[in-house]
Amino acid sequence: GEPRPSWYMRIGTYLKHRLTGMSAARDKRRGSEEPVALLARNTSSFTSNDGKVPSEGATGSGLIKTLSWHHLVGVTFFAVCGGDYGIEDSIGSGGVGFTLIGLCVLPWVWSLPIALMTAELSSMIPEPGGYVVWAHRAFGSFWATQNAVWNLVSNTFDNALYPVMFVDYLQWFPILRISGLLRWSISVLMLAVVTGLNLVGVDVVAQVSNLFAFLVISPFVALTVAGLAAQDIDPSVWAQGLGWETPGSPHLPSFLPVNSSTAPSVHPRAYGAGIGPSDEPIRWGTFLSVLLWNTSGYDSVGALAAEVHDPGRDFPRAMYATILLISLVYLIPLLVATTIDAPNLHSWSDGSFVRVASDHVGDWLAAWVTIGGALSCLGLLNTLLCTSARVAVSAAKLRVLPSAFARVHAASGTPRNATLLLSAVLAFACALPFSQLVSISMLFYGATTLVEFLALLALRIREPTTLRPFRIGLSGPPLVLFFAMPILICLTLMALAPYEAWLLFLASTVLGIAANARSSGAFASRHAAATWLRRCGRTGLCLDAWVHPASRHGDGSIGVAFGAVGAGGEGRSGGAGHREGGG
Repeated sequence: GEPRPSWYMRIGTYLKHRLTGMSAARDKRRGSEEPVALLARNTSSFTSNDGKVPSEGATGSGLIKTLSWHHLVGVTFFAVCGGDYGIEDSIGSGGVGFTLIGLCVLPWVWSLPIALMTAELSSMIPEPGGYVVWAHRAFGSFWATQNAVWNLVSNTFDNALYPVMFVDYLQWFPILRISGLLRWSISVLMLAVVTGLNLVGVDVVAQVSNLFAFLVISPFVALTVAGLAAQDIDPSVWAQGLGWETPGSPHLPSFLPVNSSTAPSVHPRAYGAGIGPSDEPIRWGTFLSVLLWNTSGYDSVGALAAEVHDPGRDFPRAMYATILLISLVYLIPLLVATTIDAPNLHSWSDGSFVRVASDHVGDWLAAWVTIGGALSCLGLLNTLLCTSARVAVSAAKLRVLPSAFARVHAASGTPRNATLLLSAVLAFACALPFSQLVSISMLFYGATTLVEFLALLALRIREPTTLRPFRIGLSGPPLVLFFAMPILICLTLMALAPYEAWLLFLASTVLGIAANARSSGAFASRHAAATWLRRCGRTGLCLDAWVHPASRHGDGSIGVAFGAVGAGGEGRSGGAGHREGGG
């Protein structure tokens, strides 16, 4: 007969069957596991035993690694900018001078800290969900749930703008000046196209974003070239609103006499410090909201970290490249357009680029800018629907949403259920008026970004030795000072929000607290409710995040709530449970 298998072959066969049975048992139990332990096991495959992030292939969450740094540039461009559309209000509310100063300063004191924070945390925790996962890792499920709810509410109102704006831009063409049900139908059709792109795969979303970025930038390149060819550039216009102009300036505001021989006596600083015919004061609330709105959003691409080949390499490259690209896209067309339209600067508002193109170049360029605006809306919704769906996946894992929305389609690697849910909500929401949406969204954005900055600082304290493929080259007090200005800006955004925004924010916060109580089983009994309240007393104040070091096992590994970085992935759920239980 055949020779008997050797002893080591018998042991190998036994272990194989034993491990297979354990794996099947774990899969069977997944439906009843606590969300933190489930997340820890689902995400342990993001890192290998040598601590390196896998460069390609499928991740433990079902998402597929298909993105490189050049894909992230297009996605980030639309998450932040989408072209010069919307920046015109800063000219009308704050003047040219302060707008140009803001666009030169904010990339370094606001955008760069957010971008580098995104690069470090995304490379450290390459998981879907971005800022929700970061908050969970640093502060536990309470603040992660709040962050998830705040982002879902904010994204719903924010994203619903773009189908409406898409139709608004197309109304420049007389044949497309529609209203009522037909107008809503066009918005829903645009939403359906974007949803279809998202269902195909994140790589398609990224490639379309790169194409749209080129198409959106091209009309402003044409406007810049035409303006330079037709007009002499006068730098004195760029000081409008600063109070530096004098009556001898070549470009006087339209509300002052041009003929100096018949002009009344005017003090050199009697105009220019204001921005209108009556020298009205700068509207700082609108000015700051518009500028910050147009330079925010870098952190949203952190939701795609699980689908990036090499987060430690690709995120920093994409962040630096996008900051440079967006700065040039804003500054160069503004420098030229404000010069050729100097007499009308005080009346600039949304859509002024279309008027400038029509008045000073021709209707052909106005049509081009208009089409670019419609494509910008497509690109913005395409990107933000993609990132919002990943946030919804994390929210479902935290039991803020039903667990069905955490599922990922195996073939495409996309969260189809979450994408379809968000699209259905947007189809109804885009029929509503959103007159104060920017102020409302900036309140939510200020709150969530504040939590993200604090999460990075807390993780530097709690997990100083955890692998970070990319790490900001600062630590201790210099790192705190680097984030001091953006943290102050976040607080300012929240303070400037109208009371309607605060009412919605408080309602969302109550919803987040209720969702966290439900997912923690606080409604099961009085004892469970008392335990949850005690834990929230610590997690709500983030006491453990700053006082206690990271929980460590006997082998020295770090236990984390949303997965682990380092060797020994199976042991992570125990550490996660320990941290969660301690609040």
